[in-house]
Amino acid sequence: MKKLLYILLFNITAISFAQNPQLFDNTWYLQKLNIDGIDYYTPNNSEIDFIPLNIYQEFLDTKVCLSLSGYQLTITNTDINIFEFIILPDNPCVLSENNDYENLYYNGFLEWQFLDKTFSYVIEEVGANLALTINNDSGDKAYYGNTPLTVNTFSNNLFSIFPNPVKNELTINSNQVTGKLNIKIFNIEGKLLSTQSLDIEKQTSIAISSLSNGIYFLNIEDEMGNTTVKKFIKE
Repeated sequence: MKKLLYILLFNITAISFAQNPQLFDNTWYLQKLNIDGIDYYTPNNSEIDFIPLNIYQEFLDTKVCLSLSGYQLTITNTDINIFEFIILPDNPCVLSENNDYENLYYNGFLEWQFLDKTFSYVIEEVGANLALTINNDSGDKAYYGNTPLTVNTFSNNLFSIFPNPVKNELTINSNQVTGKLNIKIFNIEGKLLSTQSLDIEKQTSIAISSLSNGIYFLNIEDEMGNTTVKKFIKE
C-alpha cells in the first residue's frame, strides 16, 4: 500500500512540474504588451526589427536595445519563476520611442529589479504558428509569436515617404490610413525636434527645409495609436 502511495505521489509531482517542450524549442518574438488594459505594440524601426525571447532550462534572455537575462528559473507547465534578473552591458537605444518601450517592458511588465518573480504562461496554436502569452502577478500580459512577423511590421508598410533624400518638402503617403496623424521628427541622437498634427487623405506633406543636412527619423502615429518610424535623409 505504501509503495502504491509513493508511486501516486511521484506521478502527481511529475505532472505538476511538467514542462512544455515548445517553450524551449522556439525563439519567441514580442508582439505587444498589455499594461493596465492598454495595448502597446512593439516598435519596428531602423533601430529595432523585433524583440526576441529565448527560454532555456536555467535562464532566459530578451533584448530591446539593452539585453536582459533572468537566472535560476523554475519552470512548470503553467508557470515560470525567475529568481533574479540582470541587465547586460550593451548599446542603449537612441530613439526615445525605443527607450520608452524598453522601460515599459523591463520595468513595467517584468519588474526586473525584484527577486523571485513568478509569471504564468500558456502556449496556443494559431494556424501554422504558435502564440505564447505570459502574465505577471498584476494581470498585465506579454504576447509573443514564434515568427518575427508582428502587427507593427505590417503597420510599418502602411506609410511611404518621398522623396528620400529630400531637400524642402517630405510627402507622407498611405492608401489605407485616413484621418489625423501625429508627426514627430527626431535627429540621429534621438532628440525630438518638432511635433505637429496633420490630416491625411491618401497623402500629406511636411516642410523640412529648416533642418540641417543629415539623417532623421519620422515618427508617425495614427488615431488608433499605431506608430511607424521612417528614416529619411535631408540634403
